[in-house]
Amino acid sequence: MGLRGWTYSDVVGRRFVVALGGIFVALVVSYPYLPVVTDASSNLWIVLGVLVGIPGLALLYGGYQLPQSDIRPELYPTVGEWCLRGILVGLAIVIPIVLASDDPDIVGNTLLLTALGSFAGFGAGRYDARAKTRRLELQETVDQLETSNERLERHRQYTDDILDAIDDVFYVLDESGSLKRWNRSLSKVTGYTDEEISSMTVADFFDEDSDVATAAVRNGFESGSVNVEISIRTKDGDTVPFEFVGSTLEDTSGDPVLAGIGRDVTDRVERERRLKESNERLEQFAYAASHDLQEPLRMVSSYLRLLERRYSDDLDEDAREFLEFAVDGADRMRDMIYGLLAYSRVETKGEPLEPVDLNEVVGDVLEDLDVQITESGPDIEIEELPRVMGDKGQLRQVFQNLISNALEYSGNDPPQVRISAERNSSTWEVSVRDEGIGIEPDEQDRIFEVFQRLHAPDEYEGSGIGLALCERIVERHGGDIWVESEPGEGSTFSFTLPAADDRSE
Repeated sequence: MGLRGWTYSDVVGRRFVVALGGIFVALVVSYPYLPVVTDASSNLWIVLGVLVGIPGLALLYGGYQLPQSDIRPELYPTVGEWCLRGILVGLAIVIPIVLASDDPDIVGNTLLLTALGSFAGFGAGRYDARAKTRRLELQETVDQLETSNERLERHRQYTDDILDAIDDVFYVLDESGSLKRWNRSLSKVTGYTDEEISSMTVADFFDEDSDVATAAVRNGFESGSVNVEISIRTKDGDTVPFEFVGSTLEDTSGDPVLAGIGRDVTDRVERERRLKESNERLEQFAYAASHDLQEPLRMVSSYLRLLERRYSDDLDEDAREFLEFAVDGADRMRDMIYGLLAYSRVETKGEPLEPVDLNEVVGDVLEDLDVQITESGPDIEIEELPRVMGDKGQLRQVFQNLISNALEYSGNDPPQVRISAERNSSTWEVSVRDEGIGIEPDEQDRIFEVFQRLHAPDEYEGSGIGLALCERIVERHGGDIWVESEPGEGSTFSFTLPAADDRSE
């Protein structure tokens, strides 16, 4: 260590010890030549060389090696103080010797006793300095632990404050279903105190759904996550619908726990209930309206055709054209009513979902479209299709609409249609691809709305309800339907259906 790096305590403590050792060595070497020495015999010089020179060298070396010891630099003066105490003790012993002796060797005795005293003080000083070093290190460790505990407590309090500020219920469960941690929202929702909650399990918060809750916790630990909607029972006996989600992790002891949040879904459930009732009323109205409109429309069509047969010869060309427009309008109105009736019956008149072979469904559809296929002469490519869970009759409607559209909107060239399916996790993505006229990007969402048409009736036939019906049927099967298209490049209509458990992949 250079002098520039020395601290004040280092300089004072080490310098004193090193200097003290050097003084004793110098005095021993020069002892016979000191003017105050009365006995300069070689025997005495040898004795002093051993009893004074060795302690002096020890002080010199020990002081120099202090930085390599485990004594802290600020405690070096402690070693020097003990050396000084040793010198004082040596001087105190010299005094009675001088007083009791008739011819004392004051210089030799003083040198001998102070050297031995300072050496003993150096040993005691090192021991004392080490002890103080240990105490300081222990105190620093205690202070660090206290600081860490304070920080940990502040962090824990900060975390608790954040969790308590969340309106959702936060929870941590062990494998037995006991709550290990929760936030203030749980107490607010249930009405139970923290003391009561600490002794409760998951099953205690649910009434008739306790088995469902227990099973959800068990499945959560087995699968690593949980997502369940269930009604929680309050202390007053009320029930509140909640959606719980959570994931497994390990606590500080390495034990698995299930942590997550629960959200009050009362408003959502109420909105869904009202929407369901509204849809049911709408379906009832659509069914009743379409059913009741059929009879007067049938009468209008019948009398128009009767008028055309009986008085066609009496009508001029304009009148016959007007009559043709009226008949055509009545026919299109009939098709729209039939479509609306089918649309309203998707939920109420549908069959239970069961395994369905799509190869058979597509085969039946192609038979139904035999006339249209014969007229258009298409190139239809069908890949091997899967078994899905579905309503065969409704799926037949979906394929009939999509294939019929592919044939209808083929443009001037012979239609090219490709039907394929691709597995995606637990669902099948079925696609119907054509090389027809395509659809503008800003029109691709509108085509799935009821009675929305992209072309005039004199350009392409249709009621404008076919794709809306397809969307409603696919949604009933828990899937989605969409289109990817570029004008002049054709269209690909894709939809998802749940895979059947006994399918062959």
